[in-house]
Amino acid sequence: MLKYSFKKRIARPFLHIKNDIAFEVNNEFEKLTGYTSKELIGKSIADIKDILKIDSKVLLEDIESEYSCYIFTKESEPREVTITCKNIKFEEEQIYNIKEKRDSRIEDRMSYITSIFPDNDTGVAIYSVPDGIILKTNEKFTTLNLLYNIMENCIGKRLKEVSNEHKDSKVEDTFLNVIKTGKPYYKKEIKYKNSENCHVFLYTSLVPIYIKGEMKYIVHTAIDVTNMVESRDIIEQQQRQLEVIIENMSEELMIFDKNGEHMIMNKLARDNSIFYFNKSMKLDEIYRQAVLYRQVEIYDMLGNLIEFENLPINRILAGEKIVNFRYVIKSSNGIKNKEASGTPIYDNEGNIIAGVVLLRNIDELLKYEENLYRNAQFDTLNGIIENLDLDFMRFTYPGLTYIDINSKAYNLLKKLNPKIDSKLSIKGKSIFDFHYGEIHLNELIEKFSRNDSASCFEIFEYNINGEEIFRKFICQPLYGLNNEIVEIILMGIDITEEIKAKEKMKAANKVQDVIYANVAHELKTPLNVIFSANQMMEMYLKNDNFEDNKEKFFNYNNSIKQNCYRLIKLINNIVDLSKSKSGFLKLNLSNENIVKIVEDITESVLEYAKSLNLRIIFDTNVEERIISCDPNMIERVVLNLISNALKFSNPNSDIYINVYDKGSIVEISVKDTGIGIDKKHLDLLFERFYQVDKTMSRNAEGSGIGLSLIKSIVEMHGGRLSVESEVGKGSIFKVELPAIIAENLKDRKKNNYLNNKIEMVNIEFSDIYNLNN
Repeated sequence: MLKYSFKKRIARPFLHIKNDIAFEVNNEFEKLTGYTSKELIGKSIADIKDILKIDSKVLLEDIESEYSCYIFTKESEPREVTITCKNIKFEEEQIYNIKEKRDSRIEDRMSYITSIFPDNDTGVAIYSVPDGIILKTNEKFTTLNLLYNIMENCIGKRLKEVSNEHKDSKVEDTFLNVIKTGKPYYKKEIKYKNSENCHVFLYTSLVPIYIKGEMKYIVHTAIDVTNMVESRDIIEQQQRQLEVIIENMSEELMIFDKNGEHMIMNKLARDNSIFYFNKSMKLDEIYRQAVLYRQVEIYDMLGNLIEFENLPINRILAGEKIVNFRYVIKSSNGIKNKEASGTPIYDNEGNIIAGVVLLRNIDELLKYEENLYRNAQFDTLNGIIENLDLDFMRFTYPGLTYIDINSKAYNLLKKLNPKIDSKLSIKGKSIFDFHYGEIHLNELIEKFSRNDSASCFEIFEYNINGEEIFRKFICQPLYGLNNEIVEIILMGIDITEEIKAKEKMKAANKVQDVIYANVAHELKTPLNVIFSANQMMEMYLKNDNFEDNKEKFFNYNNSIKQNCYRLIKLINNIVDLSKSKSGFLKLNLSNENIVKIVEDITESVLEYAKSLNLRIIFDTNVEERIISCDPNMIERVVLNLISNALKFSNPNSDIYINVYDKGSIVEISVKDTGIGIDKKHLDLLFERFYQVDKTMSRNAEGSGIGLSLIKSIVEMHGGRLSVESEVGKGSIFKVELPAIIAENLKDRKKNNYLNNKIEMVNIEFSDIYNLNN
C-alpha cells in the first residue's frame, strides 16, 4: 500500500529498477522517450543507458541526488533532463524520476536551424556546450564522413569520441577554440580525406548559439564544394588545352566580336586566308581592300555573286546559324571551294556579343562527292535494269556484240539456248551466235537500220516447254557526242497476258452477243404473242363479232396474261440480279419453320406437275426446324429449282423434293430424272446469262438468269448452292442453309400469303405452263 501511494504522488516520468533490471515504467516515461514498456521491461540498467544514449560518463547506479544530462528518444531527438534516484530500503530497488527541463527542446529553441536538416545539400550537426555531445545531425553530414557514416551511431556521443575515429580531423580543436573565443569559425575550402581515402573540399562553419546570454550549443555546417573546385581546375586546364587545340585545328577558325572586328584566328586560318588581317581593322574594311587589290569575288555554288552583307560572318552576327554553307572564292591566287559553319554567341540577356565561324577547303571533297554521285547513279541504273520486269540487252553498233544483259533476258536466252553457261559467257559474243527460237532479233535490227536509225518494235510469238509466249521487242539507239549511234538497246516486254486477255475478251464478247440475243428473244417472244392476241381481239371488236368469238377472247386474254407473267419474271430477275450484284437486294429475315415453307410451295405446284404428266414427291427427316430466313426469297429459290426440274424432265417421271436437318445446316434438294447436264457446263451454270443449250431447242425457254439469282439469294443467307448431274440420268440441286435462330428481329409484315403464292407460281411457271389448258 505504501508503494502504491508513493507512485500516485509522482506525476513525472519514472523508471523502476529491481535487482538492476527494469521492472516498471509509467505512461509519462513512455511519452517522453517514445519507447514502450515492452521494449524496456526486462532490460538491464546498462541496456537502458545505451537505449537512451545517456553520456558514457554518467553511471545511473551512482546517482544519489539530482543529475542533469541529455537522453534521446526513440526518434533520436535530444531531451535535456534532470534525473533523481530514490532507493527503497531493505530492497534492491531504485526509482529514477526523470524531469525534462522547461523550454529546452532544440526544435523549439532553434527552429530556423532545424528547418535545414532535411536539406540534401547542407550537412548540419549540433553539439552541446561544453561537453561536446552530438545532439542532432542529418544524413548529409554523416555522408560527408565528418562523423560516423551512420547517423544513429554518432547521436549522443561526445565529439572527442567521434573525432578519434578520424585522426586527420581537426573538428574537436576547432570546437574547443570556438568555446574559448566565443567567435564563429568559417572556412571556404578545406581539403579533407574521407573514409574512402578520397579528397573532398568542404565549405564549413562552426557557430556558437547563446541561450539567455550563455553559450549553449555549437552548430556545425558543411557543404561539399568538391565539384566546384575540381570544375574550376578542370576549366583552367581545359582553357589551356583549348588554346592548343584551336591553334592546331584541321579547320580554319575565326572569332569576331559583335562589331565585326577580328578577335581570334588560328594558324590554318592565317595561312590559308586570302585577306590581309589587321586587328585594328573591321571586316568590311578588310573585304573592301581585298576586292580592291586582289580582285576577290565570292560566289555561291550556283554561280551567284555573294554581296558583302551576305557573307557567312555577317549572317552569323545578324543572328543566323550557318551549317555547311558552301561557296567559291575567285581571286588572283586561283579558285578555292570553301564550306562554312558558324553560330552567334549570346550573353545572359540574349544580346549577340560575338560570332564563331569554321571554314574548310572542300576541293577534294567535291571531287569525291562528284565521283560518288556518278557511281551511285551508275549503281542505281544497273540495279533498276537488273530488276526490271522486262528483257534488257545492250549491243555494240554496228558490231552487234553483247555489252550487258539483265537476269530476265538471260533467263529467256537460257531457256532458248540451254548450253549457255553464264552471263559472262555471253558478253562480247555476237547476237548471231545465239538463236531466240522464232524471235529473229537480227531481223528487228535490220528493220531498225532500214528505218533511218529510229526506234522500232516487233511482236514475236514463240513456244517454251509447250507454253505459248508473246514478246514485244523494242529496238532503241544510244547516241554519242557527235550524234552517232554508239550502242543498241533491246528491251523485251512480256505481253502474253495482254494478248491472251484480248483473246478472252473477243470470246467473251462473242458469248455476250449470244446472251443478249437470247435475252432479246426472251423479251420479243411474249411481246409478239401479246401483240398478235391484241390485234385479233381488236379485229373482232371492229367487226362486232365479240359474241360469236367469245371463247377465243378468253383464250387471247389468257395468252396475254401468261406472256405478261413471262415479261414480269424476266424483268424481275434482271432487276433483282443487278440489285444483288450491287448490294441493294435486301433480305426480310424472320424465324420460320423451313420445312413448312418448302412443303407449302411444293403443294402449290402439284397441279402444274400433274398437267405435264410429272409426279412430285416430298420427303423430310424432321417435321419442324426453325431457322432465320426470308420466306419469300426461299420460296422463290425452291420455285426456280422446281421450275427447272419440270422443264427438263421427261413425261411420266418423278421429281424428288427433300428437306434434311443436318444439325448445323438444313439441306433442301430438288432431284429430277431428266436430260441431265454435261460436266463441262457445271462450273459455269450459275454465271449470269449462261445457257447450256444455246440453240433454243429446249423443252422450254429461259434467259439464263434464274440460277445466278437464286445462288445470290442463297449466299445472302450465308448458305451454298451446288449441283450434281449426269447426262441422260438427271440432276440434283442442293441448297444448304445455316440452321441459326436470329434474335431481336422486327416482326415481318405479313402479306396476303395465298394470293401472293399463287401469283408467284404463275410468274415462275409462265414459260412452262399454258393458262388455256
